[in-house]
Amino acid sequence: MSLRMIYGRGGSGKTTFVFNEIRDRMKDKDARFILLVPEQYTFRTEQRVLRQLPSDAVLRVSVMSFGTLVRKVLGTVGGATHDLISPTGKVMLAARALSETREELTIYKGVSKRSGFAQTAADLIDELRRFDVDPKALSEAAEESDDSELKRKLKDISRIYARYDEDLHRNNVDSTDEAGFAAERLERADFVRDTVVYIDEFNDFSVMQLNLIGKLMEASASVTLALTLDYNDSGDRDVFSITRDTEGKVMRLAEESGTSIMKPVILGNPHQARFAGNKELQHIEAEFFRYPNKAFSGAVGSVSVYKAQNSYDEVERIAKDISKRVREDESLRYRDMAVLCRDIDSYSSIAQSIFSEYGIPLFLDKRRSIAGSSISIYILSLLETLVSGFAYEPLFRMLKTGLSVISADEADLLENYVLAHGFYSWHFFGDWKYSYPNITGSELNSKYVSDVLEMRDCIAGTYNGLKDRLSDCKNSRDVTAALFSHLEENGALEKAKNAAMSAGDESYTEFKEVQSGINSIFDDMAAVFGDDNIELPVYLEMMKAAVASYEIGLIPLTLDQVILGDVARIRSGGTKGLYIVGANDGVFPRPVRDEGIFTDSDKKNLKDKGLELSVDSRTRSVYEQFLIYTALTTASGYLFVSYPSSDLEGKSLRPSQVVARLKKIFPDLTEEVPKGPLEADLAGLEEVTRPDPTFNQLVHEMRRNYQGEAVEPLWGEVYRWYLEKPEYSARLGTAVRGLGYSNMAQKLPRKTIKGLYGEEMTISVSRLERFSQCPFAYFIQYGMKAKDRVLHEITAPDIGTLMHGVIDRFTEDLKGLEGGIAEADREFIHENISRLVDEAIDTTNAIYSESPRYRHMGEKIKKTLMRSVDTITKQITKGDFVPRFNELGFGMDGILPPLKVELDGDGEDVFLVGRIDRVDVLELDGKSYIRIIDYKSSSKDVSITEVFYGLQMQLLVYLDVVLKNSEYLLNSGAIPGAILYFRMDDPIIDGSLSQDVEEIEREVFRSLQMKGLILKDASVVRSMDREMGDYSLIIPAKINSSGEVVSKSNRKDKTMATILTEEDFNTLREYTTESIRRILREMVSGNITVLPAKNGDRIPCTYCTYSAICQFDSRMPGNKYRKIAPMKIEDLWSNMNKTVEGGKADGSSVD
Repeated sequence: MSLRMIYGRGGSGKTTFVFNEIRDRMKDKDARFILLVPEQYTFRTEQRVLRQLPSDAVLRVSVMSFGTLVRKVLGTVGGATHDLISPTGKVMLAARALSETREELTIYKGVSKRSGFAQTAADLIDELRRFDVDPKALSEAAEESDDSELKRKLKDISRIYARYDEDLHRNNVDSTDEAGFAAERLERADFVRDTVVYIDEFNDFSVMQLNLIGKLMEASASVTLALTLDYNDSGDRDVFSITRDTEGKVMRLAEESGTSIMKPVILGNPHQARFAGNKELQHIEAEFFRYPNKAFSGAVGSVSVYKAQNSYDEVERIAKDISKRVREDESLRYRDMAVLCRDIDSYSSIAQSIFSEYGIPLFLDKRRSIAGSSISIYILSLLETLVSGFAYEPLFRMLKTGLSVISADEADLLENYVLAHGFYSWHFFGDWKYSYPNITGSELNSKYVSDVLEMRDCIAGTYNGLKDRLSDCKNSRDVTAALFSHLEENGALEKAKNAAMSAGDESYTEFKEVQSGINSIFDDMAAVFGDDNIELPVYLEMMKAAVASYEIGLIPLTLDQVILGDVARIRSGGTKGLYIVGANDGVFPRPVRDEGIFTDSDKKNLKDKGLELSVDSRTRSVYEQFLIYTALTTASGYLFVSYPSSDLEGKSLRPSQVVARLKKIFPDLTEEVPKGPLEADLAGLEEVTRPDPTFNQLVHEMRRNYQGEAVEPLWGEVYRWYLEKPEYSARLGTAVRGLGYSNMAQKLPRKTIKGLYGEEMTISVSRLERFSQCPFAYFIQYGMKAKDRVLHEITAPDIGTLMHGVIDRFTEDLKGLEGGIAEADREFIHENISRLVDEAIDTTNAIYSESPRYRHMGEKIKKTLMRSVDTITKQITKGDFVPRFNELGFGMDGILPPLKVELDGDGEDVFLVGRIDRVDVLELDGKSYIRIIDYKSSSKDVSITEVFYGLQMQLLVYLDVVLKNSEYLLNSGAIPGAILYFRMDDPIIDGSLSQDVEEIEREVFRSLQMKGLILKDASVVRSMDREMGDYSLIIPAKINSSGEVVSKSNRKDKTMATILTEEDFNTLREYTTESIRRILREMVSGNITVLPAKNGDRIPCTYCTYSAICQFDSRMPGNKYRKIAPMKIEDLWSNMNKTVEGGKADGSSVD
């Protein structure tokens, strides 16, 4: 019955001392030993026992964690009257307690439903139990508290905790209960009596662990505790405050129990143990935390600092270093090296990828959530599908796992159909009579529809059957059994197993752990809720909480591996080379935040009332410093510290204080930085490592050589080596072809173009404008006929089509009105627009009635059309132009013939087709003037610049069609009066600027002013707005004091000028015809160049859905924009006149 302390700084040989002493004491054949270490170190400690102690150590030395000790005590002497609840079971209980107390809660009523809060509540309750705080104590503290928020917190937690405790002790116990039972019975355990106990690798203990240590002191022969602590207090006392506090607790425990305290073992200078012969690492251990410290003099060979470009560069630099060291030092094994970080999730996938490429075996020392596994997703999505009535999201989340009754590929086909027709939830089992989206040909379409119906019926039969089975279940145990049977009967588990086996040994090992975890969760559900009647939504809630909290730990598949782990889980011995990655400010050390349900202030208040809980933020901050000390003193051979200077998005990152401190104590330490392209030496033999990374370097050298840069001759030999390897020859060929790769599309043969677009081309103006924006995008959309996924939703084109249709029908209805449009007052407009919108929705798109959002959208369309038609009516009645034609079609189905464009010299004709929204006519002084109106749902104006470059031709083509057919339409010739855009909108006006209703209406009317080009004729302009004063509210024009028509545009861009002469109009018409001819020549000649037009900051690529196909990148050779170069208005007219007169101006420019 004794306690002995072993004191020593990091690397002083505490664990070595323990093993040496056990070896010596094993000479006594009756001596038995317990070596107590943290859970995560048991495996490697057992390995060390086998390697370093006599062969009979396997029988006489028991390596245990506290959990193992508890289980063995209870297994030996008995005492556990109930089943031990698992950590997952605790989360389930917490979730149930939250569900059942939710209506009584004040602070946590809302957050109690959030994912993850059950875990938070379970952790807090676990902490309270470990510190021996019960619900009654919390309730009493709440009554005594003067802090209103803390009072409410305590009351809520007390309610949740009380319900949790009641449910827990009905059938189960937790680890705190078991530890208490074990402590009470430990002295009766034969395996403890007269056993020598060593406790190593701990820095602190919980209340439960301290209680067990106290009992071990009483029952065992002796207890020896090793702590990382400087017994002589050498000036860096603060870094050891955690372990010094632990020492104080254990010593008080010994004194209170009457245990003899033996003379401590004070190990000497660590320089004589782990760091023997390594002056740099000795200096770090001695001086890093010392204030003031001493600077190291001399060259630095065992400590490196690397400033990486990013985390990929950082990990690859380490992989190269490990490969080089293992290759050059035969005594060095992968297991002798470790990579540590403070944020393992940021590095795990990167390290797995790069280390695999370099052939370095890697073990991730981290626990992994099973929530992302396919089987977990399947189970939760399945339950959510049944609870939600086959809602789209959970249903297809389940189907896409590949574990359902249809394959993942079949799920994609089914999803396309469902999304296109909106068959969500109960619609899923409705009448599927619609065609399959984007599939032409009735026979092929029928087959697709037949296939998806078969899939739907298979899903319905299987999962509705399961739903019926679950509805017959009487309790949680029955639900769990039915669910497990489904997984087996429908092959979900078998499919997951096969997929894991195909992915390799590590994936299969992980699958087995995940499957074990799922089985454990099912067992917990049956054990915790047993015969309780539980509704399926509640069962789902419990399962979600359980799966989210369940983590698995994998055992290394081989002993010789590099370990990547968190600094907090580091082992202290056996590491020769240590790499610390991610040494950035705010990461290493980890910033300490006041997190959790109870803040530091709360904990202080509770401590004043006698309720002590876990450590506060200050203590955690000290612990972070201790972790830095532990990490820096882990390796015996060398230390490599790295940090990325930027994240993966290019944002700058700062180095940690650790880096600055290392530079301070090593003044001659040179920080390594990656060399730039101009600084880098020629890659030589040092880059020839493993096959995969060397191949990547070879491709880089091939690129340099291709670009005329110098490379080392050895890369020719490397090239020939890969050429002779069958597994690399194909990849090498691809790399060679890639040297001359260009994403620039080649011209297509005329025959191919005819096959794509037809022998006789018929085309709309909007398609010409699309080609002018980017020939390649046009080719993909109209040549290859690429289609976006069809979704059951209302799109902007849908709304535009509906609004155009309503306006057209309203205009037709006006023809039956005796007084014409002048008789259409606001009431008439609103009544008829409302009716026409309802009729349009009923006959064309039932989606408007499917949700409140879409119903609101329908009402918004009504208001927009009411305002727009009201404004159109006013604009018409205030002028003398009379609407003559609505939706005037030209083309095969129109009343006018298509516009024929002759391609001179090509022997081909192309026909333009389209539909003009509105044509107004003014009869004045024996002449007919034409006004073209085009309705738009967004603001648009006519830009002379865009006309020049062929980006805007629509209104001019419409004008040309009407003027060329005016004899047929009007029985006379005609003159252009205006081409205008009208924006259909219900604008919001700032009412604070005026309270006058008439003034507000005037401002609304002005904001819907039409935009475009207007004839420079005062009589014609006044005929568009008889009431205009200084300027018009209807068109962007005014008449000055000289009676001259001038522009009243607010545009700063002078190329948006609105006032043109008849000659100007004719020039634009003729130029547009030439532009069309030029564009069509390019089109039929097979031009499919990736050449997006760049107009200032605007490029079509911004909203293009084909960017993944063209892979346009202005930094790549040949990738250029067609620059829409700004020009003065007079230069634009000059160039267009030259073209019309037979010049060569072609409206193209490339940047």
